[in-house]
Amino acid sequence: MKPKTRTALDAVRPYKWRIGLTYALTFLEDLLELSYPWATGVAIDGLMSHDFHHALPIVFAWTARASIGCFRQMYDTRVYTQVYNDIVEDTIVRQRTAGIEATSVAARSAMSREFVTFFEIDVPVVITSLIHIFGSAIILFWYDMTIGALAALLFIPVYLVNKVYVRVTSRLNKELNDQLEKEVVFIERYKRDEVRAHFTAVRNWRVKLSDAAAFNWTIIEVLSILVFIAILLRATVLPESETGDIFAILVYVWRLMEGLDHVPTIVQQLTRLRDISKRISQGASLEDVSEAIEETEPDEKPL
Repeated sequence: MKPKTRTALDAVRPYKWRIGLTYALTFLEDLLELSYPWATGVAIDGLMSHDFHHALPIVFAWTARASIGCFRQMYDTRVYTQVYNDIVEDTIVRQRTAGIEATSVAARSAMSREFVTFFEIDVPVVITSLIHIFGSAIILFWYDMTIGALAALLFIPVYLVNKVYVRVTSRLNKELNDQLEKEVVFIERYKRDEVRAHFTAVRNWRVKLSDAAAFNWTIIEVLSILVFIAILLRATVLPESETGDIFAILVYVWRLMEGLDHVPTIVQQLTRLRDISKRISQGASLEDVSEAIEETEPDEKPL
């Protein structure tokens, strides 16, 4: 039976409940934030009719989100710094035990920071973006079916564009990471021409990734402008619409489009993480690491 190979996720698994709590708090924060446009619209209509009680929902939502956010940010730091330490330690011991060169291990240890950053920063961004996109779309359907349908039309071209974008960024990220793994070698040699060529290559791969993201973002922005104009025209002719309703509709449209703006970055990070995960998962099996540690332990001598 082939020994079980330890993956990067194995180092994260002991912290799954603590990481899950950070995501639950993020989800709750985002739901409260999603209520801001509606609550603000209610407050506007209430204040215009001199009914100040209508301002209470926005005050409550804002205060609750600030309190939860403060706790989550302090808790996040404590959890993810420990996760990072465990992953780096595991990566170094396991890959050096497997005989992988120190230069590659050093580069992959640095890449581990991005792996942890994915859980700490990128996953909450994904959660926030999904809530902004789908939550806003659902609420727009609640305000008006036509406006909701116009907003939902954006999902089709966004999906098609990013389907191509995944293939492009997968290839570019692989080339970038291949180059980054060689960085320690060039630093050790410290030959000016080699160092210059290395960093020029890194720069070129990063520029290509940035260009691909910019192209993706521009397509989404142009389509968003067209949809926004159509929704704006529809909102102004809604029967029995109040000022607060129109304000809330426009803000939800902006929220939805802000969420779509993050899609290129999220896709690029996911493809980069997939490649990094493969690299830092390489190395010895769990049994090999255990045996190597036992061999390096000093023998106990009788007193």
